[in-house]
This record gives sequence, C-alpha cells and structure tokens, in this order.
Amino acid sequence: MAVTAKDIAKIVGVSRSAVSAVLNGHHDKVSPEKREKIIAVANDLRYRPNPTALSLAGKPTRTAGLIFSPHISAIYAELLERLVFFLKEQGYGYTLLMPTDAAEELAAIRDLADRGADGIIVSYAINDIRALDCGIPMVCLSPYPGQYEVRVDLQGGFEHAVRHLQGHGHCRIALVCPNRSAVPMQAAGYEAAMKSAGLKTKKSWTLEVTANPDLPAQLNHLLDVEKITAWVVTNDLLAARFMNHLTQLGKRVPEDAAIIGFDGNAWGRETACPLTTLVFPAAAIARCCVEVLLEKIKTRNLDPVAAPKLLKPELYLGGSCGCPVQCATGLYWTGQPLTLDSAGEQGGGFNPDEPLSFEK
Repeated sequence: MAVTAKDIAKIVGVSRSAVSAVLNGHHDKVSPEKREKIIAVANDLRYRPNPTALSLAGKPTRTAGLIFSPHISAIYAELLERLVFFLKEQGYGYTLLMPTDAAEELAAIRDLADRGADGIIVSYAINDIRALDCGIPMVCLSPYPGQYEVRVDLQGGFEHAVRHLQGHGHCRIALVCPNRSAVPMQAAGYEAAMKSAGLKTKKSWTLEVTANPDLPAQLNHLLDVEKITAWVVTNDLLAARFMNHLTQLGKRVPEDAAIIGFDGNAWGRETACPLTTLVFPAAAIARCCVEVLLEKIKTRNLDPVAAPKLLKPELYLGGSCGCPVQCATGLYWTGQPLTLDSAGEQGGGFNPDEPLSFEK
C-alpha cells in the first residue's frame, strides 16, 4: 500500500498539514527539527506524491505521458530512451501507453489527462492532435504534413540524398517506398531535387513494394528500359532487402546500383556493402520535444506551436552510394547501439579508433 502524508504525520507526531507544508517546500511553517524528521521519514518510507490527488488539487504532478506505437522500430526505441532521459533530467516521471489504432490513441490521451499528467508527447500521431481540445499541453510528431510540431526534416533530407547521388554523376534516380501515399514529404524532397537539377521524372520511377503484384515487372522495366542507376529508399530495412535483391539479379552495389536509405540503423554498416543512410536525429528530436512540452506546461499553453520545428538528418556515408567504404574490417565488439545517432554521440558499439563518416 502506498505511503500517505497522513502515515508520515502519525509517525512523526505532527499534523497532516505540517507534513504537506514540508513536502511542498514550505519549510518556514515547521520547526527545523520537525522538518528534518518529516523529510527523513518520507525518504525512509519512499513516499511519492499521488499524481491524481495533486492534479485534483490543481498542482503539477511532474509526470509526462508518452504515446508510442506498439510496432516500435530501432529509431523510435532510441527516441523513447532519449525522451525518458531528458524528462528524468528535468525531474519528471513518465507513463508510457502504446495504442494500436486511432480510437485507442484518443482513449490514451484522455486516460493520461485523467491520471494527472502535466503534458503528453505523441510520437507517431494517428489522429490530428493539433485539432484536439483535450485540456492538456501536448507535443506531436505526426508524420503527416501540417499536423506536427516537431519532427525530422524528411523533405530536406531526401532532397539532400538525391543531390548526393547526383554528385556521383547519377541522372536516372528512382524512389523506393512501401506506399507513396505514406511518404508524402520524402516523395516531395525527391521530386524537388530532381526538378532543381533539371531532371525529369516519371510516375513509373517510384517503386511501391507493398501489395504490388506487378513489382517484378516494374523493377525489370526500371532496370532494363529506364536504365535507373541510383535509388533512394524510405527506410533502411527496405533498403537492405532491396540491395540484397539487386545483388541476386546480378547487379553490383554501388557500381550498377547506388542506394541511400533512411533511419540510420546501426546494423546498416554490416550489410554486404555498408549502407549510406540519412540518420534519424533521435537525441535532438527528444530534447526539442521535452523543451517544447515543458515550456507549454510552464506557460499553461494548450495551442500548437506557431512554427513547427524541423530537425535536419545527417547523411552517413557507408559505401552503397559510391563513396569509399570507411567501415572497419575484421572482427570487433564494443557494444550494441540501436542507431548511428547513438553511435555518433557515444561511440557505442563501434570501433573507438575508427571515426564515423558523416556528411553535414
């Protein structure tokens, strides 16, 4: 059973109001001797304030709600780890909920508000969070245009990836994705970079791989008729599978097919040809989300930020794009970083004598 202020008051021999005053920082209302004893007993019994009671009293609970998809990837696991770290750094606890659909997401938001969370961070919003009126500060990382407050600059990142491939002399560059409708900003970046270089693209230069019975024929058309020589892929796992498939078709990477992925998964350095990838800036996004949320909590602001914050991904140069391979040879072991973002900050998982190669 949780320890209450009433329990502490009984042990110390003071009123409940005296205990409440001390635990809420009003030390001048109790003698120094009583104050020290109250604090000592509270620590010994591991007293924690009841968030719901604090919320009902209109007081901050110093807890934040985190809403994540249950289908969590390495980059979102990294993001969750960083969010928890930065919240704890600011003295905040957290409650994690993982809804599976839009209705559950709305229920999760209401549940966190009822539990007395001071604010909520939604990592991959299914609903348009900006349009909701839930009476609690929220920060949204929705993948959909116009609905996010903080997220990675997907359009700018893919523009940069395409320009990098153009720098290697490629003019016929295709986009590979699960479904084009699910990656509007990546597609916009791809098209903008091709257009700015004066290169024309065709609708057929986008290869959708989800539920596509014509995939083999479309890929053969891109390779044999359109003579595509370079590919930007919207996630690293798909990029690795695509690389493997092209290799089975007799294509060499990067000589016949240059490839750039997105995510910055740490295992990308272990593919047959180390993967060049746009690195999801998990640490920077987590810090920005916490800063925005705490500012909203401080100012009691329930409105979306006026200007959404976009954080640029860095391009990690593996070898699949045509750059010289800079990965270590031989066998080594120094840990298991989830992403290149954590490896770049901490050196975790990679040879400490070997510098990571990033292009700003």
